[in-house]
Amino acid sequence: MTNSAPFDPVDDDNPELTDADIARMRPAREVLSPETYARLTGLSEVGLRLPAATIQAFAEEGEDWRERMADALTEAARKKRAA
Repeated sequence: MTNSAPFDPVDDDNPELTDADIARMRPAREVLSPETYARLTGLSEVGLRLPAATIQAFAEEGEDWRERMADALTEAARKKRAA
């Protein structure tokens, strides 16, 4: 059985987003539970005790210190797995 209707990329099953739709959108982190977000992104939040000097060394280089610290820990874990 073949469908004789021409392909229409915009139909009732997939309507184009309106400005109102876009205005109502929220980041996944805001609408999903922390567990679901972590499962989908592979990220999880944990408490970690670090020496103040370690945190200060990263924080002195800018406000993105948490991301840079996470990158440094990820790289250290990659090297540890490779060893």
